[in-house]
Amino acid sequence: MPVLIGLDYGVRRIGIAISDTGGRLALPVGVHVEGRDGSVIARLDELARSRGATGVVVGLPLRTDGGEGDIAARARRFAGRLGEELGLPVTLIDERYSSRSAEQAIAARGRPARRGEVDDVAAQIILQDHLDRLQAGADTEGDA
Repeated sequence: MPVLIGLDYGVRRIGIAISDTGGRLALPVGVHVEGRDGSVIARLDELARSRGATGVVVGLPLRTDGGEGDIAARARRFAGRLGEELGLPVTLIDERYSSRSAEQAIAARGRPARRGEVDDVAAQIILQDHLDRLQAGADTEGDA
């Protein structure tokens, strides 16, 4: 399985996760804060090169009714630019409840979330969901 980068896109913060080399486990990497951390494209390019990533998964923040609002349109534009700049395939996946799931996962640890932690845990959840789907497809391809 390929190494993939997962992103929880936000206007101010972007949570970042990456898969292990087996493509089975997503691990949080951190959070990129716009206006503070420099170019997110440069950071992701360096991460992709250093880890040998072959693709990027970007969470598409749909509304609860499944429709797209302004933030989803911004995420689509970001994903398009990211694909062009990095030269890697970018997959958009529905991430409607990833932040809520991240908050619940952090709360289950019995401590409050650190600043930005929800964003990188949400990126981890987005990427893990995608990896699980890929793995399920690989497991059933040979079934008749």
